[in-house]
Order: sequence, then structure tokens, then C-alpha cells
Amino acid sequence: MSDARPLLIDLRSAALPLSHDQLLDWGAGRQVFVSSLITDLPAERAAVRTAIEDIGAQPVMFEDLGGQDVSADQAYLAGVHRSDVYVGIFTERYGVRLPSGYSATHAEFSEAETVGARIALFIRGLGGPDMDGPQRDLIAGAQNLYTTSSFTSVEELQRRVSQRLREIATEDLTPWVRIGRVVVRARELTTDGSTTTVVTEVRSNAVHAELVQYRDHLAGSLPFVSPTEAKSVQLTALSSSTASTQTHVERITLREQAQQGNPMRMNMNGIGPNEYARRALSDVLFGTSELEGLRFGSANTDPLALIRGQQIDDAVLRPVVRLLLGAYLFENGHARTIDAFHLGPARNGKRHLKLQWSPPNPYSNAPDPAPVLLEGDLQLR
Repeated sequence: MSDARPLLIDLRSAALPLSHDQLLDWGAGRQVFVSSLITDLPAERAAVRTAIEDIGAQPVMFEDLGGQDVSADQAYLAGVHRSDVYVGIFTERYGVRLPSGYSATHAEFSEAETVGARIALFIRGLGGPDMDGPQRDLIAGAQNLYTTSSFTSVEELQRRVSQRLREIATEDLTPWVRIGRVVVRARELTTDGSTTTVVTEVRSNAVHAELVQYRDHLAGSLPFVSPTEAKSVQLTALSSSTASTQTHVERITLREQAQQGNPMRMNMNGIGPNEYARRALSDVLFGTSELEGLRFGSANTDPLALIRGQQIDDAVLRPVVRLLLGAYLFENGHARTIDAFHLGPARNGKRHLKLQWSPPNPYSNAPDPAPVLLEGDLQLR
């Protein structure tokens, strides 16, 4: 499934908008947790509620929790657990500390990270002289992993929350996928177990030409990667309609190829396969020496080699990095699911990466293995 040539990424597809109906479809059934100091920000919270309800989603807010037979801090965290998106509004004050030692907002933010919710952070007064020290520390830590938005007015906050929710919806509804060496945004992605169909609006003539070449030259086995799987496929059909000189609506049919056995997973010098995979990735991605010369085979593979040195906008870089890391973990039998992925903004040439996956369970009657967490500073140049 390997192809050493650089990826061809349809970069212009990052700007593809959703229709209002698509946005409402995405919002239906979604829950969005709103986290902030309550008494300080009544107008801001009302504006965020409006932004959430405007897309058909349900805001989860303390004001709506009502009487419960659990403590307030437990009720907050239960709300985070059942939410798809966490919206944090951080201002100058840290807030009263709970028995855990954290403020309610800090505890909710940490819980959202733990459960893998999508994170959207909005900050007022960043760097101001009146900001509490613990609040400054909380924001500095959050900005290591997340791109935050500042706001100075209620109207600006509502507009920025609406924009961020639309971005998250677009990422969910039009996931990036890899076919061979091309990476495109899927408008539709369906599979019946043996055949996968991808509908995409390609805005790169080079990407379109590569797909046509796969069809016309009956390319053999190609790698296919989505956010949830990696497999070998053959492109069996490609139909295109041209909307303009640089826009092609493609319908791509892929037939799954027989898998070449299951990757061997075994202890290595007393290191279990899940810990071995984590250490191997840490050494390759972060330059650590956790395996101390014990790497061999796929453990020497750099999953991000195909994009190193390319100038890729953040809106595209994050999903592409996730695709490549997921492909490495799926193809080598290390992961059953990717549970959390965060790639922070560039700071001094590096980005903080946080990746968590659930390993496969080789025994049907055994408890599921614990998730594996990889975290460190990644350099992509």
C-alpha cells in the first residue's frame, strides 16, 4: 500500500461551504456544552445559546440542569460527558475552586479533553493586567493544543461561535480521504463492506488528472484511508461532471482488495505491543529514544514523510496528519479506533500533538485493552 511520492492534496476544497439545510441536519441531535463563569457573563451565554440553537443543536447549560440529586460539580461533568462539542468562554477570572482544586470551568475543560469532545475556546482580556494567575496558566496550556479566538463584544462572540460550529460541522460532514496519492474531501462516503463509493468536488486539475490516470490505466492496489479505516482498494469506476475549468464533481467506486494477513503483534524485549507502538511513534515523531535501538520494520516508518516540507494551511494540515497517523496505526494492527486527536498551532516551528487510540482486543472473552496516549512536540519541516 506504500507510495513514496508526495501527496497531491486538493487544497482549494478546504473552503467548500455547507448549505443551511446541511448545517441543520448536522446540528440535529448534537449537544454543545457551554462552559464559563455564569454570573459574570449572562449576555455572552445568551448569545452563545442563540448561536447553538440557530444550527438546530441543543445547548447544555447549567441554567437548564434543574434540580438533581448529585452535587453541582458532578452535574457539570455529566453534561460534558453527553456533549459532542465543548464551548469554553474564558475571561479574566478563574473562578471558585471545587474540592478537586480546579474551578468549574477548568474541570469541565479537562473533562472535555478526556472524553474526546470537539473543543472551541473563546477568550476575552488575554494578557490583561487584571487576569488571575491560574486563569492565565489555564489559557496558556489550552493554547498549546488549540487555536483560540479572542472577542471583545457579545456580538463578536456570537459570530465567532457560529463560525466555529460551522467549521466543525464541515469537517464532520465532508471528511478528508486518501485514494492512492491524492487527498480529497468527500461529499458522500458510503460502503457495503466490499465496495466503497466516494463523491467529491475536486478543485485541483492535478488531482483530477491523477484520478483519471488510475481509471484509464487500471491502477492496481491503491491505499484508501478515511478517518475510521485504512485498506487496499482498486479504483473500478470514475465518472466526472465538469462544473468549471477547475471544478470536477467525481463519483469514485473502489473495490476492496484481499488483505495480506494480519500484522504480528507480540512482546518485544519485555515491551508489550501497545507500548511498543507508542514508543516507536514517539521516537519517529518527537525524536525521543524510548526504544533505544529496538525499532525494526514498521517501527522505523515515518507516517508523515509524505507531507514533510509542504506548505499546507492549518485547515487542511490537521485532518491530513490525522489521516496519515490513523493509516499507520490501522495498517499495522495497532488501533481499532482513533479516540482523540489534537494538533496545536505552530510555535517555534513545532506543534503539540495529542493522539489517543484503542488497541484491538485479540481475545473475545478478555477486557478491552486500555487506550494508548501519545503526546509530544512535533516538527513537520
